[in-house]
Amino acid sequence: MGTTHRTFLWSLVFLCFGLSQAAMAQNQPLKPGQTWTYHGATPVSSRVIIGAVDNLEGESQPILSISVSDAPIPNDGKQLQTIPHLPVAADVLRESLVELEGVRPIPDGFDHGYSQWRQAYD
Repeated sequence: MGTTHRTFLWSLVFLCFGLSQAAMAQNQPLKPGQTWTYHGATPVSSRVIIGAVDNLEGESQPILSISVSDAPIPNDGKQLQTIPHLPVAADVLRESLVELEGVRPIPDGFDHGYSQWRQAYD
């Protein structure tokens, strides 16, 4: 496994299972379109964009569907890609979020990934 892949995998580990809690992320309501910095982002330009918030029956907390921009996944000569859809438990994501930067459009490809996930989940 190359260095880029290891870096990417560790970034996702920190994203999903962040070690410290940010007070702002703990108190801020999470809404679609929000763009956040996160612990362990590699490269530092990588961001989490919230695409959807689902309160699903039988789940103890919301499930957030996110995109990750500037993820280091080499593809066709491009080193940075956008991961269009990842479902994450709200409490797990909150532990990794650092700062709300604002609101931006949800990335292309999110809707397709989200609808496939909802079909499989439902």
